[in-house]
Amino acid sequence: MSFRKLTEQANQKNNSKWPYTLAMENKSFNLQLVLDANEVHKQAEWWARALGWVVEYPEESFLKKLESAGLLKEDDLVEFEGRRVFRTGSAIHQMNADGSRGVRIYIRGVRAPKAERNRIHWDIEAKPQSIDEVVERLKEMGAKQIGEHFQGPNRSVQMLDPENNEFCVH
Repeated sequence: MSFRKLTEQANQKNNSKWPYTLAMENKSFNLQLVLDANEVHKQAEWWARALGWVVEYPEESFLKKLESAGLLKEDDLVEFEGRRVFRTGSAIHQMNADGSRGVRIYIRGVRAPKAERNRIHWDIEAKPQSIDEVVERLKEMGAKQIGEHFQGPNRSVQMLDPENNEFCVH
């Protein structure tokens, strides 16, 4: 069902005329963040290592099923670190304590280099380590520090990943 239909139903139920009211009872949406990258697999490895997350590699049996069904051609794949992977994308995810998958970031292949400041970025919370420890580890992995901000007692270090995507450590 479309967002518009859900909104209309919610407005009728709540006798509301405000067009952006969305009263969905006991429903939530999964969220996937998308990061554009020139080298998707290197970026996936970098961010998985930076966040302590897991890279999602396609199972070989899954790739063979897609190929045999005619849904995947050999040039849709590349080899990365001894594995066949999709040419144009990769993904990483957080692993929850119960073994379920948490937040997911899809790394989408683009040809053009990053040209402007990000419209959105994410923050890495350094706890339980210190901000300086996390910043230093990320620098050793190829990140660059580009700034530092204070808001009252709170400190945030602005950084760039290897493809110049902004993020902060706080």
